[in-house]
Amino acid sequence: MGSSAPDPLHEPDEAPAHEVSLTDGFFMGVYEVTQQQWQAAMEDNPAVFQTFDDSPTHPVEYITWNQAQAFVARLNERGTGTFRLPTEAEWEYACRASTTTAYFWGTDMAENGSSEYTWANSRSFAQTHPVGAKKPNPWGLYDMSGNVWEWCQDWYAPYEGRSQINPKGPSKGEMKVFRGGSWFDFHEAHRSANRHKHAPDEPYAAIGLRLVWEDK
Repeated sequence: MGSSAPDPLHEPDEAPAHEVSLTDGFFMGVYEVTQQQWQAAMEDNPAVFQTFDDSPTHPVEYITWNQAQAFVARLNERGTGTFRLPTEAEWEYACRASTTTAYFWGTDMAENGSSEYTWANSRSFAQTHPVGAKKPNPWGLYDMSGNVWEWCQDWYAPYEGRSQINPKGPSKGEMKVFRGGSWFDFHEAHRSANRHKHAPDEPYAAIGLRLVWEDK
């Protein structure tokens, strides 16, 4: 998990690279949560990009971490298992899909952000796109890089650098982690190790979510 200085796009908060073991099984959503799915559960649509004919299939965005928790709670009322946000470690594990390169498809982003795998600035046309329009990672997960950032469960904190088992981040903090890069971001933000943070009550038109499901 993380990256180290030899990566030319390495960011200080991605270090040190460290070993993580995940011992609990989980199911990661194949797609980012769409506007249609959000509206079905919450009966509203906070998304900025909701004016296109195919907007229901775009990822929902402009949601806070707190709103994501309310969405999860609404789903969990249905009794079909337990939904939640992924931990930061689970997210990176799922994104990498057993790869060790900067991106799950290799070491380089295509020129000017053009890619078969991700919507990135300057080829995103300054908007979100229907989920699943690009190629998936090796485990069949779509848009793990690009389209919208994805909230994680963890409070943001520097890495400890030691080996960890099922890390869940600190017990309290001021900022929540989000991962994956978005339509707004250039190629460095789309690397598997890249991490960002926002206050849990702060929305942004480039942050959405992907769910984890546990069959209890």
